[in-house]
Amino acid sequence: MPLNLFRNNKLNIYINKIYKILKIILPILFLIILFKNSYISIEPIKFLFDSGNINIISQIIFLSLLLSFFLYFRWIFCINIYDIKINFLKLVQINSEAYTVASFIPGQIGIDLLRIGKLRKIDSSRFKTKLLKATLLEKIFALLGQIFVLVFFIIKSDYNKIFFIISFCILIYLFLFFLKILKNNNLINKYISTINLNKIYFPLFFSILCNYISCYLIYIIAHGFNMKYSFPVISISSSLSNISSVIPISPNGIGLSEFIFSEVTQIISNLDENQSIATIYFSYRILILLSHFLIYYISNLFNLKSFKINA
Repeated sequence: MPLNLFRNNKLNIYINKIYKILKIILPILFLIILFKNSYISIEPIKFLFDSGNINIISQIIFLSLLLSFFLYFRWIFCINIYDIKINFLKLVQINSEAYTVASFIPGQIGIDLLRIGKLRKIDSSRFKTKLLKATLLEKIFALLGQIFVLVFFIIKSDYNKIFFIISFCILIYLFLFFLKILKNNNLINKYISTINLNKIYFPLFFSILCNYISCYLIYIIAHGFNMKYSFPVISISSSLSNISSVIPISPNGIGLSEFIFSEVTQIISNLDENQSIATIYFSYRILILLSHFLIYYISNLFNLKSFKINA
């Protein structure tokens, strides 16, 4: 090996080690700064439990579990686009484990690595390639869903909102229509030959539903904390925070997402005082993590050692 190449490889190893250390330190620093500057506080959480509002608490728990299951379903629907059949309970187990572990891994790549890593050991067939493509599709659908919800709530006029929804549906239909026409093209066929284009619509609109439920859960948490922000304000802040969580600076965007949520909420709302707004998004993150862990724990009570994949 040439000396320069050896030095470059050694330098890359050091850089990767430093980057990994920073990814552990940064979220801790972010959280310390957020707590110190009152972006995050325990007081709103105490207020929720001291108020004894069982209705709000029940809604929060129900929506947290519902959203977790819907995230698993989103991936299952994307897998079905490639006509891959996997035991449903096993998919729930793998997804819940992946989302739990991913909370401690920078960016959202941990979810995909663990899910694919678990499933690729099952079979040596070509389903792994399809699984990778399905995962990429899920990321695209998730991003489109977040952008859709963000734009929908940025638009103020009801007429313009209706026009936006209709335009969005027409664009998706035309895009898939032209894909079907161009399917004979070798370059395009290479990527879509195994895709069932008729199954694209449902997971896409299901992704929008997932993001809507996510925003609504955060809205309910805010009201439980006695922070009376409107649903459109919470939805815009939540969508931007969710999008920012894919940036691989800290595990699942910890610290950065909370900061963005707090700043955007204050900018677009009419309330000037700082009520530890980031506590809302931070609590949402913890609730979803606990929901994934609970589902994973319960799923392990079932005997899921034997299951079948058909690709």
